Amino acid sequence: MRHKLRLFNLILIVIFIFSFTACTTPKTAAEGKIAFYSDRDGNAEIYIMNIDGSEQVRLTNNPTNDGFSSFSPDGSKIAFDSDRDGNTEIYIMNIDGSEQVRLTNNPAVDGYTSFSPDGTKIAFSSDRDGNAEIYIMNIDGSEQVRLTNNPAVDVGTSFSPDGSKIAFESDRDGNYEIYTMNIDGSEQTNLINNLADDTEPSFSP
Repeated sequence: MRHKLRLFNLILIVIFIFSFTACTTPKTAAEGKIAFYSDRDGNAEIYIMNIDGSEQVRLTNNPTNDGFSSFSPDGSKIAFDSDRDGNTEIYIMNIDGSEQVRLTNNPAVDGYTSFSPDGTKIAFSSDRDGNAEIYIMNIDGSEQVRLTNNPAVDVGTSFSPDGSKIAFESDRDGNYEIYTMNIDGSEQTNLINNLADDTEPSFSP
């Protein structure tokens, strides 16, 4: 009887571990997908496809340019740039192309988006204050905050996996180098120092 009870408890533990693992590692809606932009239909639009190149589907459809797509961490949303309203702004949509919503609204160029790992924030670049700087905002477009402030060009954001840092590129030291900073804009640090241009940083997962 004691042996049967012990076996029963072991089975319960295995079931619990399996259930917990299944719940904590859900598949995202965008798993196995690649978003990209193409001008194959006359102007730049956002497309999505499987990682083997199959099932290429157009998500945006307007006479202006849409580009530079970025997946949300849960795979349910795509942020992108579009000049459909006269200047380049940031939009967000579902991965099937529905519910395309404008997040920024000013006469500047806003783009190069990057989602925070928890999906609550979007880092981006904008020249709304006279030159390209790094900003951060909520995913609904609220609370847009400037993080960098210098006469150079700061663009190309990438969040660290824990969400504590943002990598970006800047030519503040005479040529483009890779920098990191805290998500509040503090401790901006040059990681590379040479005479070449180093750009487009991307954190490993």
